[in-house]
Amino acid sequence: MDKNGFLEKLAVSLAGQVPRAVIEENVRYYDDYITGETKKGTPLREVLESLGDPRLIARSIIDANGGGNDMAGVYEDSTDAGSRGADRSGGDRDWQERRSGPIRGYRFSGIGALLLLSGILVCIFLLIGTIIGGIFLLLRPILVPLLILLFIYLIFQGPRRY
Repeated sequence: MDKNGFLEKLAVSLAGQVPRAVIEENVRYYDDYITGETKKGTPLREVLESLGDPRLIARSIIDANGGGNDMAGVYEDSTDAGSRGADRSGGDRDWQERRSGPIRGYRFSGIGALLLLSGILVCIFLLIGTIIGGIFLLLRPILVPLLILLFIYLIFQGPRRY
């Protein structure tokens, strides 16, 4: 894993769990830390190994900021996210500057997810019912006479003997 992969995995693990400002602060901190250690002569691989898994770091940050998923369902628009890292000096660009276009997200949890799923299921059932109803409406001029003929045939055939 390289530096940008580490920072991106950290940011993705924090997304929706803590406010955007906390994510940006921690990504900036670890970016500066990794850059500083590599400038001191420590190989990048050793620096990343000493830090450990970015998901574990993210879990610690989430726990330190009051637990996870309080921010679920919060809409974030980070169209200006790439501009914060642009004023830093150094060879690597900020992980958000590499992305093209705005980053937008919405996480559903609990009752919101249940309501969304229920709404989708109701729409699907209404669509299926409308299609089936439309088919019967189109076939009604043919089906009614056929059912009448079938009924007459069954009446004149008499009772079945087994």
